[in-house]
Amino acid sequence: MKEDRLDLLLHALFEGSLGDSERAELNSVLASDPAARARYRRVAAIHAALSRKAASPSYFEAPPPAKVTKFPGRWASVAAAVAILAGGLSYLALRPRGPVANVLETRGVTWAEGSSAPEAGRLPVAVPLEITRGFVRVGFPSGANVTLEAPCRFRLDEKEALSVLHGRASVHTPDGAEGFRIDTPGGRFVDLGTEFGLAVGSDGMTPVVLTEVFKGEVEIEATKTRLTDGESRVLVRDDGKPRLLADLDESPVMLVNHVRQLPGQSSTEGNLAFRKPVFSQGYCTRPHGSIFPPDNLTDGRLNDSGVPGDWSFWLAPDGESGEFTVDLLQPEMVGRISLQNTSNRGINDRGVASFALLGSLDNKSFFPLAEGELPRVNESKGSAFPFHDFSFAQVEARYVKLVVTGHYRHTKRTADHPCQGGGLNEIRIFAE
Repeated sequence: MKEDRLDLLLHALFEGSLGDSERAELNSVLASDPAARARYRRVAAIHAALSRKAASPSYFEAPPPAKVTKFPGRWASVAAAVAILAGGLSYLALRPRGPVANVLETRGVTWAEGSSAPEAGRLPVAVPLEITRGFVRVGFPSGANVTLEAPCRFRLDEKEALSVLHGRASVHTPDGAEGFRIDTPGGRFVDLGTEFGLAVGSDGMTPVVLTEVFKGEVEIEATKTRLTDGESRVLVRDDGKPRLLADLDESPVMLVNHVRQLPGQSSTEGNLAFRKPVFSQGYCTRPHGSIFPPDNLTDGRLNDSGVPGDWSFWLAPDGESGEFTVDLLQPEMVGRISLQNTSNRGINDRGVASFALLGSLDNKSFFPLAEGELPRVNESKGSAFPFHDFSFAQVEARYVKLVVTGHYRHTKRTADHPCQGGGLNEIRIFAE
């Protein structure tokens, strides 16, 4: 409903001249439109204030001349109320509504189909938003800012509050912005003047939230726990009850702080493998959302990123080197691959050490393309992992298979430790 029509109905309501059909119209609008209900509450508050003023005459005012009595006092007060109400409504109409949060910066962003796509300016309130690629930095009036990494679903709730339903967020609040909060399906995180990271995912049944404090202090309301510099935890729910874990499936929690600088985005130009299907004989699966399927190899997400249940890299089953095959969906001329290794989130117990590359047109008969070695990822927290290129004689192929012939394991664990195996972040395939 247009605001001028709503104003007319509200004026009639407070003047006592609202007819039955108009009353039904107004009731229908208020029942279906939260914005109309908010406007009604504001107008009612103004009317109540004016009514109190009319009922309590000032002792410092001289009595009006006797001639000004030809209109009943009730109608005079209503006329004055309407005039002031109109002015108040004009102010309210021009005043920014709801909480204010702005898009400060974007990098390589793709918005999900059907989602609002604010590249700059104010975020819509109480509207679910989703990015499928890239990064968005959002700023709040207090000075707090949040960097969101795709894939991410989020929603601006109210002043100094944001809901992250899925994905990664890095939060910074300066002095004076304490109390900023992030709501997740697992619970609420309240910033007490700090920088911290969140990874919001799922184990397939219940939410799993990773958090790490980079600087300062944060409170996890669900467990009444406070974390300080360098501390990290996993928040899970068992039988509906929140529980904090010191690590994720025996692996330490390590998140990247994107507050200072938005990282680059994976290039897709010329990459024949981007978002193509990948299949393998197996992949690593563990509790609390630690699953690493082969489709991660061509999704464009890099650097051991992602969240529980939606990690960005592939890991072979425990103790195996593994292999996988990319289906290009049609025969293509191929002559080069580019590989980004993994360190399994800084744990350094996985990765490709050596490999053999094969091609095929029918996924039955394979011919050799190349062999090579990859160095172990020397991860500096927050830095991008390198890509390594391998060229070979150009040939037509639809299927490209990579067989891991040697893998890395943790240097301080025994050779038979089960937590080791092949793994890779991303494969890119090019014509030349």
